[in-house]
Amino acid sequence: MSTIEIDPVFSVALRAALVEHVVQAAVRERRHRVRVGLGAFLGLGLAAGGVAAAGNLLPLPGADVASVLAAPLTVTRTGPATVELGVAPEGATHIALDLTCLTAGSFTFDDGARVDCSGSDAGERVSSYTTPLAPGQHATSIRAGEGDEWRLTATYVHLQSTAWAVNAKGDTYGVENGHGTPDLVAVEATNGSTGYAYATDLAGAEGPTFTSPADALAWQAAHQGTSASIPVYEADGVTVVGEFVIGDRAAASPSAHS
Repeated sequence: MSTIEIDPVFSVALRAALVEHVVQAAVRERRHRVRVGLGAFLGLGLAAGGVAAAGNLLPLPGADVASVLAAPLTVTRTGPATVELGVAPEGATHIALDLTCLTAGSFTFDDGARVDCSGSDAGERVSSYTTPLAPGQHATSIRAGEGDEWRLTATYVHLQSTAWAVNAKGDTYGVENGHGTPDLVAVEATNGSTGYAYATDLAGAEGPTFTSPADALAWQAAHQGTSASIPVYEADGVTVVGEFVIGDRAAASPSAHS
């Protein structure tokens, strides 16, 4: 299957590998979400690393909603290429992209987010992505290996975050967006249930903050095979529907939110 190599919000292992870039990458990539196989131009910011939502829950509170401002353009290319989109219409804030890999390979967006496709994904797996529109920008690029074929549908959109919802306890819930993180963050539990995990639990399970790549790798080696398990709730923040595991699921043990 295809994988999206973009800063997983709560992945210790990837953060260790990318610790030198974490300050810049965390801000950028938590604003831009890659969604696989959910259809083009929905603008519903689903995060990597297991933070997601099932189709029957869309749109989630706080989700980014895209208003399409131009007719989508679809092109098929082989290898690296730049796609001209024309002059951006008034009000455009982002470019919505729908990438289909037509062969196996790695396909990289302008800002470094990457889609890896196997042979079985060719022509089947669609990765949707929304990237901010820079002043004067009128094109987007895909980096790919020579001979790697892909199809891209792109259009200008206006992206706006919806409001988070608030439960009876006064906790906000929904998805992370440009305004920050709600008290309860939408996740998918290990049993397939969708619900919410407390942001404080997720932050605590993420692990320590590292000051150097050497520190990060040493911590990772010392904690190989370990994991953290946190409860997943309904929107009320009380009713438990499953658990969310960070790290090695086989090593996970239950925990509860106090």
